Amino acid sequence: MSTSFARALRGVASVWSELLSRSRRLAIKLRYPNVDFEGRVFISAGVTVQAGPDAHATIRNCHIGRGTMVTAGAGATLILDADYVGPNSVVVARERVTIGAGTKLAEMVVVRDANHDHSVPLSAMTFTSSPIEIGRDVWLGAGSVVLSGASIGDGATVAAGAVVTRSVAAGATVGGVPAQQLRRR
Repeated sequence: MSTSFARALRGVASVWSELLSRSRRLAIKLRYPNVDFEGRVFISAGVTVQAGPDAHATIRNCHIGRGTMVTAGAGATLILDADYVGPNSVVVARERVTIGAGTKLAEMVVVRDANHDHSVPLSAMTFTSSPIEIGRDVWLGAGSVVLSGASIGDGATVAAGAVVTRSVAAGATVGGVPAQQLRRR
């Protein structure tokens, strides 16, 4: 196969991929008018985006990988300004989740601002929630988890598999369960 022919095929595949992403964004917008897409947003195959009643979700300048789930529950606010959300990640806002510009989530990252309310039977499906704030240019390693009430400062790094349950300082690198500071930039 000639180099120019291969290049042409890649170009066709790229255009086709972009058209499919646009059709996915349109389908999401038709079903959930309270989801806004701003800037260059790419939605891969198998991505689920949902927004409950009175919720507002803004997805800005983001590539969302295959199999990812993004949910804003009833009355919640979700601002997803990350550059990249890796495949099979989960971002759930029951109150408020903000992810800053330039942030990257590796594969299978979980960010959720709510937990089951254990003061009532689990069958009641009630939740307690506390906002999550993730700054700009943050790296969340593969399989890391950010839980209710946590905040992560600009330029921080969360190691693969870490569970963040409280504040992480700007520029810090954290790892472990629960996440502890390993070093500071």
